[in-house]
Order: sequence, then structure tokens, then C-alpha cells
Amino acid sequence: MELDMLKRFVEVCDRYGLTYRIMGGTLLGAVRHKGYIPWDNDIDIAMPRKDFNRLLEVGPTAFVKPLFFQTPVTEQSRFFCTYVKIRDERGTAASEIEYRQGINCGVFIDIFCLDEVPDGKWARKRYARRLNEIAKMQRFCFGTPLRGGLVAKTKHTLQRFVYRVVYHSPDAAQLFGIYHKAAGRYAGKNCKEIAHLDFGFKKKFLWDKSDWDGYVMLDFEDLKLAAPQGYKAILTTQYGDYLQLPDDKSTHDYFEFDPDVSYKEFFDYYGK
Repeated sequence: MELDMLKRFVEVCDRYGLTYRIMGGTLLGAVRHKGYIPWDNDIDIAMPRKDFNRLLEVGPTAFVKPLFFQTPVTEQSRFFCTYVKIRDERGTAASEIEYRQGINCGVFIDIFCLDEVPDGKWARKRYARRLNEIAKMQRFCFGTPLRGGLVAKTKHTLQRFVYRVVYHSPDAAQLFGIYHKAAGRYAGKNCKEIAHLDFGFKKKFLWDKSDWDGYVMLDFEDLKLAAPQGYKAILTTQYGDYLQLPDDKSTHDYFEFDPDVSYKEFFDYYGK
């Protein structure tokens, strides 16, 4: 099912002249296993800012049922996420919390944006601070309640009240636009480094931009996919000795996964 979605995604990229690269566990799987990492269950794709923005424009009409192009905009602000998911509603890959949000919970592939980050120390600090502000707004407006004691939960509730009521914070679709405007501030500025920022400003997601220029075709199951030409340096930054099998083989174990049962049927049955 995911490979079919991936084929469709590549077709859309070819039709609209969009650049993509496999990344994360998918890139690692292609290099080390020539396909899926045996204990993994999703696909990770990266796109440069210009191409990602174009995908946001064409995606809602390019992917039709049973596929769904999922963002806070297409889900009418029912949830918040900074990246794109392409879902197939004939399967299940979600937590019960996501299902209760009323969103599409089908099997998915993830599409992330790669953004140029400023070279200067102070410019980079200001850039990171702005993204952190948006992340904080997201956490207090759309995040799930904190686990912990009464003090932590009370503090979270008060902060959420301040953001939602006092500051009149935007809805999820608006915040999605605010985030991408801030994250893409340095697009086309010929910066030296590029980053995957969806999970925070972290060193393991910060690479030399030149490593992502150009591509090589790598085997992934029965497909050949475009990988960044500097994939060895990219994987080393993210995983260290990436050819060594890890002791911890956990993956997306926070959600239910069943490619053969629609999420609606799955949660109707198991949620009882």
C-alpha cells in the first residue's frame, strides 16, 4: 500500500517538475537493506522549500480517493502538523487520540521540507527563537495535555488560556502558514547549511547544503528512488555508524498499524 502511494507521489513530482529526495529511515533502509528497515513501517521524503510550497498548491487535487493529501488546511484545522502526510484511507496508522480528532487516519507517507538556515550566529539565533515561539504556540493551543502532576497540568492549562484567549492565537491552518513563512525565510539565500526543522532545531537534522545537491538512484524494494548525492554524510550526521544495526529497534509504536483494515472499521471495532 505504501509503495503504491510512493509511486503515485513520484508520478506527481514528475508531472509538475518537483524535486524530492528520500531521507531518514527510508534513505537508511535503501542504503542498508535496499528497502524497508525490517522493523519500520512508513516512508520519509524530503523536498526543498520551493518544491514543497508548490506541492502544497497542487497536492489537494493531485491526490484523490482513496488517497488524501493531509495538512492542517485540508483537515480544516482539526489538528496541527508542520509537514505533509499522504494517507490511504483503506488502512490504519494512527493513535486513538488522532482518530478522536476526526482526521484521516489511514496508512501514510511523510513529506518534509528542507529549509536553508542563516550562516551568521546571531541571525541563526533569531531564526531558531522565532521557530521556538511558534512551536510553543502550537504546544499550548493544539498539543495534548501534559502528563504529570497537578502543578504541571495547571500550568499548561493557564498557558493554553493565555495563548488562546489573551493573544487570540490562530487556528491550526493559519499557524501552519505562519510556521512555513518563518521556516522558509532564507529560501534562495545561498546559505551553507540546510535543515529538517519539523522536530526542532537539532544538530542531527542539520547538514551541508551541498550534500543535498544532485542525486543518485537507489534501490528501494521494487523501485528506484532519488537519494541525495551526499547520503553517506547525511546518514552519519543523523545516525552515526549507520551500517551498524541498532539495539533499539522500536519505530512508530505509539499508533495502531494495519494496512488491511480501514481506520474507520479498525477503531469502530477495537475502540469499543
